Amino acid sequence: MRPIQILEKHAFAGIILVTLMGAPTLSRAQKTPKTPQLDEVHASLLAGKKKAMIAYASKERSFTMDVNAKTVKNSDIPGFVTVDGQIVQATLVPSQPSIDARTMTTAQEKETLTKYMNYELGYYKKKLKQNYSQLQTEWITIKDRLFLIWYFDMPKDYKLVSRQLYFSTLFSNQVLDMNAPVFKTEQFSHARATLTHLANTLKTYDKNLDLDALKKQLDK
Repeated sequence: MRPIQILEKHAFAGIILVTLMGAPTLSRAQKTPKTPQLDEVHASLLAGKKKAMIAYASKERSFTMDVNAKTVKNSDIPGFVTVDGQIVQATLVPSQPSIDARTMTTAQEKETLTKYMNYELGYYKKKLKQNYSQLQTEWITIKDRLFLIWYFDMPKDYKLVSRQLYFSTLFSNQVLDMNAPVFKTEQFSHARATLTHLANTLKTYDKNLDLDALKKQLDK
């Protein structure tokens, strides 16, 4: 299969231009800065002999998601993980303005997540000149955590990715965003199932987790 170029979500690492060869494995990226520049951080893959998880840790907060899949591996770009052939990424994005999700009502959570989604959609249209269509949104609660699920179709003449799928939730003072680009429309169910599984296994901590220690536990 000849190389395919994919324009990936800007909020994860500027604008990432991804080149795929055959199976969805990322091989190179080109960043384009945007204003304002948000201090976005990406979760990474911890793979053991029989278990794997996607995890992130800082001094103040951490999160983990279990990965139960036949195949899971890092892509060539830090922060991207391929789970049973589906590319996914989990990212923390600072909320603008600053929030504390622990004290928010459900209505306030929905307002914050909706503003975040609209910001991202505005970037697609105004900066990337991508006239997406068929925007769909859903509110779901997974293990007492509110998620905004949103997805849309890329332009018909954009033959590389057919749809973009996002699961967004709040964690501390940030938006925790999961993305799965859908290459073919018939793969949407698989992409959604993958993000749903990750959301169901999400655990958050208001402290630092020792990822090296977690990795050793996965190797047992």
